[in-house]
Amino acid sequence: MRVTIMLAALLLCCGGCGDADPSRSTKTLYFDSLAGMRASPDTFLRDELIRIEEEGGTPEQLAKVEIAEEQNAAAGFRELFPKGKLASILFKSEKLFPDRVFDFNTAQLQKAIDFRRKYEPQRLAARKALNRPKCDLGIDFTKGYNADISLVDAMYLCARLEAFAAAEALADERANDTVESLAIMLKIASLLDDEEHFAPRIKAAQLRTEAFRVLQAVVKDPRTKRKHLVKLREMIENLLQDWPDDARLAIGDRALGLLCYEMVRVGNLPFLLTVEEQEQFRKEGVLNQITQAAQRTVDADTRYYLDTMRRIIESCDRPFHERTTMFSAIKKELAEKQNTSEFPFVAGRLLLVDAEDGHATMATDRAQCEAWAIALALALGENSDYRVNPLSGMPYEKRAQGTPIVVSGICKDVDGNNFSISVPIPRDGQPTKKAK
Repeated sequence: MRVTIMLAALLLCCGGCGDADPSRSTKTLYFDSLAGMRASPDTFLRDELIRIEEEGGTPEQLAKVEIAEEQNAAAGFRELFPKGKLASILFKSEKLFPDRVFDFNTAQLQKAIDFRRKYEPQRLAARKALNRPKCDLGIDFTKGYNADISLVDAMYLCARLEAFAAAEALADERANDTVESLAIMLKIASLLDDEEHFAPRIKAAQLRTEAFRVLQAVVKDPRTKRKHLVKLREMIENLLQDWPDDARLAIGDRALGLLCYEMVRVGNLPFLLTVEEQEQFRKEGVLNQITQAAQRTVDADTRYYLDTMRRIIESCDRPFHERTTMFSAIKKELAEKQNTSEFPFVAGRLLLVDAEDGHATMATDRAQCEAWAIALALALGENSDYRVNPLSGMPYEKRAQGTPIVVSGICKDVDGNNFSISVPIPRDGQPTKKAK
């Protein structure tokens, strides 16, 4: 999980996202056949590999793509931006996107409009691609962390273009166009969700946070009518009904972990360390020793990792707040083994370090969606079936009387304060019944 999260280079937070600068080497060999594990004398490992294959969870199995290009929405994003310039264009869009609140002064809005116009052909092409019936990013799990995930950035950039189009539509009092651009943002996030890889899944969570800032601006606009809230609520409900299964992501993460162990088996542990970690171990004069020790204990290390990942995968049928006890137990196990010969270095220092954080990020994402579903329902004078926050296990807090409707008890914002959302009751449609 740790390496995958670093690839996404972010940690979602309700009020915004904090970017991290990934310093991990991507120099990876291809070990998709898992030959080392297959040749292991460890019966548990061989049996577990058979079980993983039956579940379709090996890197080779996850890499298979059987969607024709003309049917694949993701394929329509492939040539929209030059790969060599994509990162810099995305960075420029990030600088134009306002912090915390989706609000622009005159100069900022014009810059956003100019940026959107510059890439208007790409935005329209992306919309056309989204009409295709299926989507697969074609991430090649057999290449490990060297897999090309540039499509994630291309899709994210197109969503940002829609955000800027929404800002322009808000300024021009075109509420229908604003809602349409927001729908496209959420559609792109949903397509990123539909992968077994954590990088697009975490990016989808970040994108939804930005989309919800747009949504907050839309519902607060005095020109927003009841019909718009009806459509917005339908969008959020559809999103929740199609919510991705955390277990699929954990299975994909485990496949990448297996490739890491194949690297360890042939002495390539340093490629899995950050530059800072490599330098620190070199200063301590133990980098070679750590590499050799990890290679010597690789079977036991892999066994612990696979057993732990099995526990994590099986826990995914429960909300996050019911998984925290399991994650605490894993941390305790690793802490107790820390200074012993039984400590699984690869699992304990690399692959499982951020496991709980990744699942918490997804739970935060879900909590935001549910909170919006509640708030929109209440603003329409209706009730919602969502009661308990999957992140905290506590009931959402609601102020359903008067206007605006306020929902809190969601999560902490980027400043560590309680995050809440509010939805004014539209002027053309007061609630038809008293909401509870």
